[in-house]
Amino acid sequence: MRRLLCVALLAATGFAAADELADANRLLVTKEYGKALPIYQHLAEAGNADAQFHLGEMYWFGDGTAPDLDKAVQWFQKSAAAGNADAAVSLVSLKRRETHGNEIVYWTSTYQGEDLLSGKFECKTPTLPQVSMSNDDMKAVRASIKDWHECYNGFVANVNTVLPPGKAIPADVLDMMTPAEAQQAQRHLDQVYNKVIANARRNADAFTAQENAWVEQTERYVSRENERTERLRDDIMREQRRELDIRGQAYRDPYVQSTVKR
Repeated sequence: MRRLLCVALLAATGFAAADELADANRLLVTKEYGKALPIYQHLAEAGNADAQFHLGEMYWFGDGTAPDLDKAVQWFQKSAAAGNADAAVSLVSLKRRETHGNEIVYWTSTYQGEDLLSGKFECKTPTLPQVSMSNDDMKAVRASIKDWHECYNGFVANVNTVLPPGKAIPADVLDMMTPAEAQQAQRHLDQVYNKVIANARRNADAFTAQENAWVEQTERYVSRENERTERLRDDIMREQRRELDIRGQAYRDPYVQSTVKR
């Protein structure tokens, strides 16, 4: 629940009760809960709706007292009955806890980052061959590498959208939480995000190493094949020149012999 403070802290009338309420509100703002609580308690018992609302908050949040949701509900009900709209909203949030309390448990303890690793963000690492020896295979491997990089970049961008921890918690769930629960949810999310990010980085490093090895071995193979092809072409050209020389010699020899005979 987000604490709601009256904007016009000093806008109360000049009666003593109004002065006490203003004093209590100031103490609440400065987090002097032990001093604010008895003032709110006194005013709430006297029927002050604003004091009843803030007293309900303090029992909900555990400020200056042990958390007590039953007492929080009691004071919110009295405040709402006197016309305090904020108390009515708080009652709705507390009522939702009865049927949606599992959502608080989910965000404070059981959430494991499923949304960060599923669907289009489930970047399955392809297994690359040690070396590709054909153009078709090279093309297929390059396509799988490209797909993985696009998926991983999308995963990183999505993780950035949920940071800092707690940002992903739905507003209606956050409104049901006590401050302690909200802090626990943030700590839990921080741990989950760190684990997910660390695992993703390890996988990315491993795949990058595999990719680099494939590139190195494939380029080395292509280079050797190019050299072999070049040597083969040179051998063929030398053989062709040798055959031409032999043929040329065969044509020249008869002519020389006939010339000598004359």
